[in-house]
Amino acid sequence: MQTKESNTIFSHLDSLGKSLDGDLSYDTITRTIYATDASVYKEFPLAVIWPKGVSDLKKIIAFASKEKTSITIRAAGTSLAGQVVTNGMIVDISRYMKNIIEINEKEMWVRVEPGVVLDELNMQLKEHGLFFGPETSTSNRCNLGGMVGNNS
Repeated sequence: MQTKESNTIFSHLDSLGKSLDGDLSYDTITRTIYATDASVYKEFPLAVIWPKGVSDLKKIIAFASKEKTSITIRAAGTSLAGQVVTNGMIVDISRYMKNIIEINEKEMWVRVEPGVVLDELNMQLKEHGLFFGPETSTSNRCNLGGMVGNNS
C-alpha cells in the first residue's frame, strides 16, 4: 500500500527522471533485480538510475541531498559483501559510462569512465603493450569504478 509520503517521492523521482539524459526506474522487477549483488545480502532500492555522464551525476547528487536519501554507485554487482545493495538509490554506471577516453602509451596511463569492463580495457591496452591489473576472477564483467570502490 502506497502512502502519501511514498507517492510524493515517486513524483519527485519522475521529475528527476525527466531531467536526466540517462534512465531511471523504480518498478518492482528492476528493484528486485538490483536488490542483490554477488553476496547473500538483499535489500530493495528506492530506484535504479543509469546516468549518461557527469551532468546526470550532479543532478542525482542534488536530488539525493534534497530528498535526504542515499546513493550507491554500482557497476557489475560482483561484490561479495553486500557493498552495492541499499534501500536508497542505486546509480548503475555500467550501461552508459563505459568509454575509454584516453590511452597515454608514453606515460603508461589511461583515462576511463567508471563503467569500463577490465577485460575490455586490457584488450585495448594490449595493442599498446600495456596491461591494467589486478587480475581478478571477475575480469570479464567487473568495472573499473567498482574495482576502485572495493579497493581491488
